[in-house]
Amino acid sequence: MYRAVFTAAAAAVLVVAGALPAQAAPRSSTPGTPTSVSVTGTATDADVTWGLPRSGAKVLGWAVTVRPAEHQPRHGVDLLRASARSDHFGDLTAGTTYSFTVRAVGTRGPGPAATVRYQPVAPAAVGQSLFALDAAGNVVRFPTTGTGTPTTIAPNGAGYTADDEGDVFVPSADRTAIVMYPEGGGAAQTIATGLHLTADLRTDLTGNLYWVDSVTGGVVKLARAGGPATPWVSFGPVPNSGTTTLWAVGRDGTVSTWTGTTTTASVVTRTPAGTTTTRTISSGATGVFGYVRALLADAHGGLYIDWSSPGGAGSYIWAALPAGATTWVSAEPRLAFEYGATNSSSFRLLQSKEWCTSPAENSGQCSVDRSIPSLLVRALDGTTSSVPVSGLTAGSRGSNVGAADEAGDVYIDVDQAPTAGLWRVPAAGGAAQQLSTAQFSRLLVI
Repeated sequence: MYRAVFTAAAAAVLVVAGALPAQAAPRSSTPGTPTSVSVTGTATDADVTWGLPRSGAKVLGWAVTVRPAEHQPRHGVDLLRASARSDHFGDLTAGTTYSFTVRAVGTRGPGPAATVRYQPVAPAAVGQSLFALDAAGNVVRFPTTGTGTPTTIAPNGAGYTADDEGDVFVPSADRTAIVMYPEGGGAAQTIATGLHLTADLRTDLTGNLYWVDSVTGGVVKLARAGGPATPWVSFGPVPNSGTTTLWAVGRDGTVSTWTGTTTTASVVTRTPAGTTTTRTISSGATGVFGYVRALLADAHGGLYIDWSSPGGAGSYIWAALPAGATTWVSAEPRLAFEYGATNSSSFRLLQSKEWCTSPAENSGQCSVDRSIPSLLVRALDGTTSSVPVSGLTAGSRGSNVGAADEAGDVYIDVDQAPTAGLWRVPAAGGAAQQLSTAQFSRLLVI
């Protein structure tokens, strides 16, 4: 059902080539050339169908091959039973021409090939939107331009996510089904049932859905192309009861899990192609882990970790863990009241001008300037830059995770006066723009 929903929404233009002539007449000891070979697909998937040969030996199976085979399991070769008349291929790249070859296999090997070609076409670009959960639990959509009227998309949205088409997905109340609210409005649709959900759905830019299974404890993937939900990534070993577990999905579909204490951690990462790696993580020059509170990802395997100090200072500190690295490095120049966010290619941080320890703040002995003077940008190579910002004052200390669009604009929710509410900070800096004076959580740009 999930696949049917998304196939109907796909806007790809399909390019299909007919079967090529057989290179030679089939020998009687092998099956003949498959007939009626054709291909249909979307921007990321293709289905190849065929019929029985008109002559030749008995068909005992089929060999279906895709070239190029990048991202494909079994090097792009599927061996199917004799009753098969179709095969499905996912993780295709728009603009690449693929050749799908079908051969019937008999007792003496495969017969002549029939080949079709297909070039996935990327769907028309869809403008990004900001999604957020309001205080009543409704999913609200804002234009990322900062202009236009916000729209309430779905009620009871705890644990929601959204895809690049603008559809919103919400766990059912009993956590056994996923309900989709279509981008264009209309009735909600149940796209998958019989699940063990937690109230935390995630998605990537391809539209695949992920969650932590409430029974197995691992991350599960539901592919946009269809099929059953499948186990995808596990968490690392749990050393003791003080373990923190977090997970993040990069926009490219790389999924990472964090399992750790204040002294040790492991990160398990699985790429869209299915390659899984496990890393033992060191805190590097910081000397301590502290308590890890948030985990963000970019679209290139990089992770960004927000951890709170183990002492009483009440500091929250962002660190970067580049793709493949086993030691994190600081992602911020100083301590501050701050807001972090990622897009595909960068980490973005808003920091207050001054900062004080939690004991001083609680005793009333701390009166600092919490205005936010700049937006710090950390690129994939670790280089940083900043632009000046005005009109914002930080609220409470904490992880304060925001969202960022591909243009670099940052969206945050400030929880207290004098600038409480939902804000947009332009990538170029300058005056921040208030989108709402109400409070929102679970900010998502896609």
